[in-house]
Amino acid sequence: MVGLATIVMAMVACTDKVETKGGYGEIIVKADSSPKVSLKNVTSNDKIYTIDGLTLPQSDNFSLDIISGVDGSKQGWASISDFGNEKHYFPEGGYTVKVAYGNPNIEGYDIEPYFAGEKSITVEARKTTEAVVQANIGHSLVVVECTDNFNSYFTSASFKITTLAGGEFDVTLPMTKNLFIRPQQFSIESSAVKQTGEEITLPKQIFTEVNPQTRYTVKFDVAQAGGATIEISLNDKIVGNVTIDNELNDDALPE
Repeated sequence: MVGLATIVMAMVACTDKVETKGGYGEIIVKADSSPKVSLKNVTSNDKIYTIDGLTLPQSDNFSLDIISGVDGSKQGWASISDFGNEKHYFPEGGYTVKVAYGNPNIEGYDIEPYFAGEKSITVEARKTTEAVVQANIGHSLVVVECTDNFNSYFTSASFKITTLAGGEFDVTLPMTKNLFIRPQQFSIESSAVKQTGEEITLPKQIFTEVNPQTRYTVKFDVAQAGGATIEISLNDKIVGNVTIDNELNDDALPE
């Protein structure tokens, strides 16, 4: 929780090992989690958003899988801490190191998001290979905002986000908590009350191709071009226009 450029970084350092079995090399692993998510279709130059106040999991708490590039065989450990309790030697060759933390299926406000990452490494005989795997957020982050024009036109508004997994989340503005959802798709239903007291229901907006490690901002604005129009945008790209009757005084309309 439209597409995404996923950030996967890792470092591999090899150092000579004096006492090692012939034809085998040692692997040591560290997970490096990131609080950063990507932005898409934004007009600013800043394409990366850092989630403030997010508690990052410790490296030792990540689960670990090491998969052989030769026969696809996999060895797994409940945590990197368990893996690090003893030395592990592997036949020389290519491997994929995968780490993960948390539950990718849960959704909600200020939950612990899911982190995952992987890195390809090459084991050399009689050497130690250190794999530092970048673990990125596997959830999508959803934010709802209203412009000053929108808030001037309407006395109140309500919003509800529904995910493809069936989660339903009421939104209170301004949003002070992070809403993490499963990727793929979400929708938003909204209504607003004019200054005349009339309540209007806005068309339901459905957003597909929702990617992990991405922040999606749904913004509601009121523009005036021959009449009042609600503009709904997703990360600065207008995705919906709703024409509303001009029943207000001129002072209530955006300039």
